[in-house]
Amino acid sequence: MAGAVIARRPAGPRLLANLVLAAIALASLAALLWPVLPFAGPQEAPLRAGVVLRPIEDPTALPRVGGVAPDFEWVTPAGTTRRLSELRGRTVVVNFWATWCEPCREEMPALDRAAAADPALAVLALDLDENAAKIDAFLESYAIRRLEPILDAGKKVATRYGVLGLPSTFFIGPDGTVRHLEIRGMSEAIIRDGIAKAR
Repeated sequence: MAGAVIARRPAGPRLLANLVLAAIALASLAALLWPVLPFAGPQEAPLRAGVVLRPIEDPTALPRVGGVAPDFEWVTPAGTTRRLSELRGRTVVVNFWATWCEPCREEMPALDRAAAADPALAVLALDLDENAAKIDAFLESYAIRRLEPILDAGKKVATRYGVLGLPSTFFIGPDGTVRHLEIRGMSEAIIRDGIAKAR
């Protein structure tokens, strides 16, 4: 139609939407760059302990010598979800401990040395329901580097394994069967013997 007037939308809402998007983009960029900026200050080291997500229900699993080790799932500090059953084919040591447990303090460096001596060995150290920062401070003070610490929040896995006292250590064979169990503090010789029984 000749002479028709085309109505134009006001520019205000579109301009506002663009400003909001630009602000979000700038905030995201600042968040990415913040750790490397010179005034950002010292960064805390990332936590080293994973966290138990859940025990895996399996009525055939039995936490005793000759039984299949109950499966459980945890998330690593990097955000990866893992399961005990994924370690089939390897000898696994599952150690239940806490920072306040004196025998645990004495055996932890020996467990770490066992893990360092054999890269095919998996050593999972499940802490009973403590603070992750406390676990990290303990690991640092004892120079623990090779075993894998996991926080058993709520003692879900310890309950599934029937743990009544600390330390308690399950030596699991490559087929997933519990081959040996220790419910006391261990020397290096006892640890070596348990690993040998699990192979």
